[in-house]
Amino acid sequence: MLIIQRLYIKEFLKVLTILGGGISVVFSIIGLIDKIDDFMPHSPSFGLLLKYTFFSIPRYTHYLLPMAILLSSLFIFSQAIKRKEIVAIKAAAGKMKTMLSPFVAIGVILTLFAFILGEIIVPVTSKKIHAIKNKITKKEKGVTFKEGTLYMRGKDGSIVRISLYLPDRNISRGVSIFKFDAEGLKERIDAEVAEWEGSAWKLKNITLYEIEKGKTTAIKEMVYPAIESPKIFQEDMWKVEEMTMLELVKYQRRLGEAGFKNIKLIVDISSRLSYPLINLFMLLLGISLSIGGDFAEQRLLKLIASQKIKEGAVGSGIIAAGLGLMISLIYWFGYSLFLSLGYAGTLPPIVAPWIVPIMFAGVSVYLYNQIPE
Repeated sequence: MLIIQRLYIKEFLKVLTILGGGISVVFSIIGLIDKIDDFMPHSPSFGLLLKYTFFSIPRYTHYLLPMAILLSSLFIFSQAIKRKEIVAIKAAAGKMKTMLSPFVAIGVILTLFAFILGEIIVPVTSKKIHAIKNKITKKEKGVTFKEGTLYMRGKDGSIVRISLYLPDRNISRGVSIFKFDAEGLKERIDAEVAEWEGSAWKLKNITLYEIEKGKTTAIKEMVYPAIESPKIFQEDMWKVEEMTMLELVKYQRRLGEAGFKNIKLIVDISSRLSYPLINLFMLLLGISLSIGGDFAEQRLLKLIASQKIKEGAVGSGIIAAGLGLMISLIYWFGYSLFLSLGYAGTLPPIVAPWIVPIMFAGVSVYLYNQIPE
């Protein structure tokens, strides 16, 4: 590897670490401030608040990494343009794509890092954040949720298992209620379906097992008020960010087997693959916009030399930051828009999360190929 390549890689990674880490910490602190009104009545310790902020950092890093990559690449290579380094490399018969090839590999590594971050680290830290919130508010976790199955304790002391809960419809399938006394299991109630009717759950197609009497009774429907309302136990259910893609796929498969199609869940699963890819293309885009041809180079130099902007690193840094923020906002707006269209069913749920990343991929690859040797 050439000395100039090592220099650019070192500077890029340094700026990316400082910028990405700094922005993530700032957003984590803002997130804590947003929750402080809910936390302060419970007099939380400084340690718990610090843990809440710390475990929030990976989530914001995952969301903000594409912007940090774009800003870092624009800044590093705009500085190279300012210092005439690119002109010197070309004058020495240096091949630009050869010099930039390590950055393509770095883009791939950053994409893999973003995928691992979103699939392993973010779900774990999100669960910890949930646990810290419950600890601060002194709320005991009364519900266990895994791949759509809920386990909870009823108001009458019974144990309730819901094989499949559909939160968007307030419908439960495969409900089993276990009642105990001092001698053990006294009664079991199995219901095919349970529907929330505003004040209580209505069980349908029920089989009642009276263990002590050895009797089995079939009941068409009955109201069972001892199960908590959906509003109560939905707070303890796993959110999408707390589940890995494999868990989401298993949950979606169970919904499909039950005859239900959750469009939002399909969109979220697809976005788990599409979002990390943008990191590679943001890096290519930042490089291409900085040194992609004579027009881009001359335009950047003209902006840096403009009387309206202070010359030097600060001036070119302002240009890079402004351009990076503008592109990032365009990406996030477009990505969120197409996700919303996927959630609404206007676009195929599998396709919706890929439209904007593919558009940015096409533009970035085209501009990168236009970089003259």
